[in-house]
Amino acid sequence: YRLGGTGEAPLLPNATPLADPYAGLQRSLTPSVTISLPGATPRGIAAAADGSLYIADSLGHRIWHVSRQGAVLNSWGGEGAGQGQFREPWDVALDPEGNVYVADTWNHRIQKFTAQGEYLLGWGTLGQFTLGDPNGEGMFYGPRALDIGPDGYLYVTDTGNKRVQVFDTEGRFLWELGGAGRNPGQFNEPVGLAFNSSGDIVVADSWNLRVQVLLRMGTPSYQWSVPTWSIENPEDKPYLVVDTAGRTYVTDSGHGRILVFDAQGVALGALVMNQGMQFPTGLALTPDGQLFVTDSHAGTVVGFLAADLGF
Repeated sequence: YRLGGTGEAPLLPNATPLADPYAGLQRSLTPSVTISLPGATPRGIAAAADGSLYIADSLGHRIWHVSRQGAVLNSWGGEGAGQGQFREPWDVALDPEGNVYVADTWNHRIQKFTAQGEYLLGWGTLGQFTLGDPNGEGMFYGPRALDIGPDGYLYVTDTGNKRVQVFDTEGRFLWELGGAGRNPGQFNEPVGLAFNSSGDIVVADSWNLRVQVLLRMGTPSYQWSVPTWSIENPEDKPYLVVDTAGRTYVTDSGHGRILVFDAQGVALGALVMNQGMQFPTGLALTPDGQLFVTDSHAGTVVGFLAADLGF
């Protein structure tokens, strides 16, 4: 420090680029199928028991139902706030009966449909609340992801409110977990969530640059860092899925790849596509272990055979 000054801009040190911790684990795969959805921006994806796929299209404000070979079986939606309409849906989930739940992100609500796309019910509205405020039960600020837990309840990442809310399948609020912060069990921009074979909740805690594993009621179990996620790009919203062996597959959109971790969070691989993935976002595993990935910028969904994943 010194008194006075010359009026010239001070010289700042150049930022030291961080080494990519997953560069040596990269593995290039050839997709078994590429499904094109012209004009769509596919985000979250869910696999039905028959292997068909439901895909949230945020740009088209609709849900696509396609076969695993890419044949369009159905689609529904359109931009708006009415029943069966959407404003940037980002994720879908299926219950054991085949009903479809949609994170209708900028309508700040959840909608439920039959497997054929017939509207059943919806709940939620815009509200910014901290954890524990009873006035915020069932209100959302940009829900991004959802999944049916092994207990049969619907878990929703209420991303803007830094929490996960839990509902029964009729939309009744049950409990919440998380809250804003960096401590274990707290979140900053939680997005993707899934469940491991023990029934624990696995959450992509994106702006804390980590994956957290929590017990059913939110007690933190363990975590691991994912330092390559971006906190500058608002579109970089990581999703994840867990296979039957406990491996967690996580999208690393800005690097065009899927990161794979073992059940303890040790990195096993970084999967890329031979032709390159532009912006991988959503992930789904079919009952026979085929991995499907949405490429939001390419408007495609690519599938990889279980035998080709190499784990």
